[in-house]
Amino acid sequence: MKIRALLIPLLLAVPLMAQRLPQNVIPKHYRITLVPDLAAAKFSGDETIDVDVHDPSTTVTLNAADLEFDDSSITSAGHAQKAQVVTDEAKQTATLTVADPISGPATISIAFRGTLNDQLRGFYISRTPLRKYAVTQFESTDARRAFPSFDEPAMKATFDIATVIDKGDMAISNGRVASDVAGPGPDKHTVTFERTKLLPTYLVALLVGDFRCSEGSTDGIPIRVCTTPDKVALTKFAVDAAEKELHFYNEWYGIRYPFEKLDVIGIPDFAAGAMENAAAMTFREADLLVDGKTGSAEARRRVAGVIAHELAHQWFGDLVTMRWWDDVWLNEGFATWMTGKAVAAFQPLWSNLATEARATARSLGSDALASTRAIRTRVETPAEIESVFDSIAYGKTAAVMRMTESYVGPELFRTGIRAYLKKFAWSNASAEDFWNTMTETTRQPVDRVLSSFVLQPGYPLVGVTTKCQDGQTQLSLSQRRFYATRADLQNGSKTVWTIPIVARSLDKDRSTYRLILDEPSHTFSIPGCSPHLFVNADGRGYFRSQYAPPVIDVMSRLTTAEKVSLLSDDWALVRAGETNIASYLTRVELLVADHNPVVVTAVLPPLNAIGDDLTVDSDRNVYHAWLRSLLSPMAREAGWTDVAGEGPDTQEMRADLLSTLADSGDDPDVQRRARELAPAVLDGTSTLDPQVALVVLRIAASGGDAALWDAIQARLAGAVTPQQKSMYRSALARFRDPALIERTWQWAMSPKVRSQDRFGVLAGLLAGDDSRPIVWPHVKEHWAEIASHVPPFQMAFMAFGMSRVCTVPERDEVKAFFDAHPLPGFERRVRQSIERVDSCIAFHNEQASNLAAFLGGGATGASK
Repeated sequence: MKIRALLIPLLLAVPLMAQRLPQNVIPKHYRITLVPDLAAAKFSGDETIDVDVHDPSTTVTLNAADLEFDDSSITSAGHAQKAQVVTDEAKQTATLTVADPISGPATISIAFRGTLNDQLRGFYISRTPLRKYAVTQFESTDARRAFPSFDEPAMKATFDIATVIDKGDMAISNGRVASDVAGPGPDKHTVTFERTKLLPTYLVALLVGDFRCSEGSTDGIPIRVCTTPDKVALTKFAVDAAEKELHFYNEWYGIRYPFEKLDVIGIPDFAAGAMENAAAMTFREADLLVDGKTGSAEARRRVAGVIAHELAHQWFGDLVTMRWWDDVWLNEGFATWMTGKAVAAFQPLWSNLATEARATARSLGSDALASTRAIRTRVETPAEIESVFDSIAYGKTAAVMRMTESYVGPELFRTGIRAYLKKFAWSNASAEDFWNTMTETTRQPVDRVLSSFVLQPGYPLVGVTTKCQDGQTQLSLSQRRFYATRADLQNGSKTVWTIPIVARSLDKDRSTYRLILDEPSHTFSIPGCSPHLFVNADGRGYFRSQYAPPVIDVMSRLTTAEKVSLLSDDWALVRAGETNIASYLTRVELLVADHNPVVVTAVLPPLNAIGDDLTVDSDRNVYHAWLRSLLSPMAREAGWTDVAGEGPDTQEMRADLLSTLADSGDDPDVQRRARELAPAVLDGTSTLDPQVALVVLRIAASGGDAALWDAIQARLAGAVTPQQKSMYRSALARFRDPALIERTWQWAMSPKVRSQDRFGVLAGLLAGDDSRPIVWPHVKEHWAEIASHVPPFQMAFMAFGMSRVCTVPERDEVKAFFDAHPLPGFERRVRQSIERVDSCIAFHNEQASNLAAFLGGGATGASK
């Protein structure tokens, strides 16, 4: 039964071959010289590629996009032949044809030209008010826009890279600088870099400009954090984080950092958060540059986390690379999983079991949609490849890894990871390579567990009942696929997972039991009578749980992470119509009463969703009153300013509490106080924590006038740190006055807003109930203009922004628009957005009357 259950997903996981390059020509080494012309936004280049031709042929096909070919030739067995070049724009390939067949070792020589584009991919222009920079972003399929190449992850090669650049500029690449000589000409110099290790093309990098760097080192590895000259003072924190996290990885992996140096570079214009180019990691400025003293704990934690993620890739992705993009989870999910470990080593308060339980809860939320995908999903085209860089590849994979690690045991699991990395170092690996190595090393059923969670979409809902019988505990577990809506849940699915269960007794003995549930239902006999068993110890499982009877009387015995997990499960069951919202809110009242900041923060998003999606005119004020009665005592206790010695969890709770009270609680006292504090935030005299300062500006903006809009704009123009700029942009998207919403739209579409930031502002406007009706028609009208300046994955955020609607007419309008304006490769993202709307509509239909009954009769402290 288990083999049959997994056979179909295994077959479906085999990717199509149509758009892949022929496998008869394999690259071994590239020698590339690139010559950027920043003033003209163009570049030229020449390269030679040493290849092995396995079958005699007169053609060689490689990848190329947006390039013009000048001279091309192929040399084999001492015989040089001029090549004719035919490009295929749709397939992004160039085919070189020669008269006589070539075989064995050969050398391809190509001279080419291209444009330094403004699309944040390939070899492109990044700008500051003072100058231009030439930078690269090649993942996943954009190296072909910088040089003709065999642009597939399994075609690893070594690279000799050189560049001719303006005098006074510096260049950064994967290798250390081997030479830097004047010329050609009086205003140029040529920088040549040392040969790289074996790399796929997507990990190659080249950056040119007047970068300035702060330096450090760890374990004999030189580290530089570089950025534009005006921001170099903001690099010190990143140096510290990189030093400590790299040292942690050296010890944890048991394999020394695989490169000779580490450069970490902040780029003014960058589409993604960061990129793990081998030894030359690139970052959006907001994810790298922060003031170590005045930056918020949230901002510093984010910077430390993004650095940790990219550093983890130097092993997972760079040292060992997936064979094809269907296994991108072997890169992204592993790096996400390792991030928490490295951050905890750097700053223990910033990553713990509760933090990871919250991350798992977020992944479970998106993975409950019927339109979700399996972790391994076949992809072929560049757009399809881009689409799998999503919450499944990152968050779900990390959560599944945490679950499996918890079952196997951390030390034994690490032994397996080390064996995998050593076995496939400087090579490529597949999912099967990973879990087979882990199974052989740990002698645990890692292959069965991972194959069931990697090859099948969604996740299970585990039903739990316990009873004592003959001195033993009978633990009955069942599984069925969980869906976000009752209709899908009732229709069911025959999917069965191999679920590693780590159950913990909540009674006096606190014993732990490791179990495998690999059938629809099974009853386990456990020695002794332990009627209170929690089947998701420390919140590490990637599944939902449903207890009969519910776990209420022993909730105080749960760890913080377990409380977060239980609340997440309860909320999901409410959304799916399985549980009455009254029971959920009663449990919230009980758990929030102990003022645990992590638990409080975890329940605030659901409480906001109830206010947005469930309340109606007749009970909205009553809900506001109930929410204020629940949260105001904690808000008064937390205050508006930091207290010496408090941790980041309390700081995060304070900011989120105030935001929820102002918006979902319509608290006039919080709104008034925010308006009073806003001028000091704007003029730089405020002593508020930056997280609270952001909330203050957002609250003030929601009721603000034109004078406040102008004041925020003025502060944005003079902002120094990326976090300050982000705060002001965020506030501008919160105004409710229609005239000011129009002004924000016009500003967002102007050259004053970088294309990398535009989609965030637009998504914020689309998320607002007041701004969405005004902005959505503009977005539709200017769709082509917006799409021309941002990568496709950012356009998918527009669809996500519209998932905030919650009525049938709005849903039908959104669906009709995206039917007429498809996003190739991102069709699933659009379907998921529509499904989220359907889920919201069903949620309202299922629970609105239950909420009204709760508020009318059972709400603690509610005004009637």
